[in-house]
Amino acid sequence: MIDIHHHCLPGVDDGPRDWDEAVALCRLAADDGIETIIATPHVLRGRWQNESREALEQLAAELQQRLGDSPRILLGSEYFFAHDIAEVLASGSGIIPLGASRYVLVEFASHGVPPFVEQPFYRVQLDGWTPVIAHPERNAAFQAKPEMLTSLVDHGARTQVTAASLVGDFGPEARQAAFDWIDAGIVHFVASDAHNTKKRPPRMTDAFAAVRAAAGEQVANGLFRDNPRSVMEGRGLAFEPEPRQIEPPRGLLSRVAKLFKAR
Repeated sequence: MIDIHHHCLPGVDDGPRDWDEAVALCRLAADDGIETIIATPHVLRGRWQNESREALEQLAAELQQRLGDSPRILLGSEYFFAHDIAEVLASGSGIIPLGASRYVLVEFASHGVPPFVEQPFYRVQLDGWTPVIAHPERNAAFQAKPEMLTSLVDHGARTQVTAASLVGDFGPEARQAAFDWIDAGIVHFVASDAHNTKKRPPRMTDAFAAVRAAAGEQVANGLFRDNPRSVMEGRGLAFEPEPRQIEPPRGLLSRVAKLFKAR
């Protein structure tokens, strides 16, 4: 498997604190079936600015040297969304595309989505970039209004859900949203978003099995292998699911209504 979202560089964000932790996390990833990691440090997010691409490249090279041949380490970043994303990309500093591709990993705060996201996303796509929305299933606004996510996908954005969400580590709401959206055809990648070996390990093998059981081998391969390889090779996605209408959340009121309708 190829992991396009992984916090394995030491001392740059809330991932590993030192080289020993970084190496241990990458070796755990290899044991979990990950052959290539795209390191994605937080950039332009609070205290984690990480604007020096050269410094991050040096860390990635040092990590690869300590690991040997496996797993392979490529470089990217996880950009905390701001409306000047097009200008930052045009400047060539502050955002590192995933593995030297034209795909850019973008995160929102967990509690909401800023207004007027569509316009800056449209601008970056005009410049040839594809925004990949990180872990939308963990976002309260997307959970409540999945049509917002569907609209962004319809307009060219792509999405990445977290492996640990699929096995319940981020709660039942995130797990349900992730599977609902895979079924609805609006998920394009599964990645680990791993941060450490204890509380935030990769969980890719377990997640692959869960997706294969729920959606089939073709979908699992598309999300875990084929599309990540497309990013690594800098081409269009090999697996493009057809978006479908998302059913409304099945809360208490909808269940009660269904009971009355059945009588």
